[in-house]
Amino acid sequence: MKLKLITLLTALFLIPNLASAELVIINGNSWDKEITGKIRDASAVVDEIDLKTDLALQDNKETFVLAYIEHPIPLLPNIRIGSTSLNTSGSATYTGTYNGVSISGTVTSTLNLDHTEVALYWNILDNVVGLDLGLNVKFFDGRVKLDSTGGGNVNEAFDETVPMLYAGLQFELPYGLQLAGDISYLSFDGSSFTDTLVRLRWTSDFLLGVELGYRSFVIDYEDTGANEYVDIDISGPYLGVHLAF
Repeated sequence: MKLKLITLLTALFLIPNLASAELVIINGNSWDKEITGKIRDASAVVDEIDLKTDLALQDNKETFVLAYIEHPIPLLPNIRIGSTSLNTSGSATYTGTYNGVSISGTVTSTLNLDHTEVALYWNILDNVVGLDLGLNVKFFDGRVKLDSTGGGNVNEAFDETVPMLYAGLQFELPYGLQLAGDISYLSFDGSSFTDTLVRLRWTSDFLLGVELGYRSFVIDYEDTGANEYVDIDISGPYLGVHLAF
């Protein structure tokens, strides 16, 4: 239901923007990520579960798609919409506890942090050097699953809406090249969410182009009241193609 609502609201915003757009970029990427980090549900560090050492989560390739729509209408923000597939799994022998559940034996684990995003931003500078500032809202539809042969099972949803500050910087280079980066960031009560992209983009005279970049997605979350701690870093290079018109 949430995804349908997001899609509807985005479509309603896009209809007038597309009619007056001066730049539209649709970008698809293959992300060769590596995941590291720890999770725990207790205040004792001894109860930490290492995503690699304890759960053997795999570093598989993922995809993400971004679309940028910019227009010349004053005061009305530009828009970036995106979708990221972020799902990894593993199997390992482990004994411990999580969320009050005793886990032992062979543990099959799944971490899903799939999300969509909608960013509204303004071009503060738009020349050889470009500067964008705005707000990016990420809608997570994720889950953590731990299934053990010892009988303990965990199945927790991560269904959150995370508003983040957004900033982008671009440098226009000769021969259709552009060096750019952007960051979405939120910090509150000792916790933070950070999503950073740095890329070199080339666009041909025929609207098609390619880009090579690096993406880092970091969650440092702490809820002392609920004894929930998450420290995850998902980072790696990506290769993408885009259509600009």
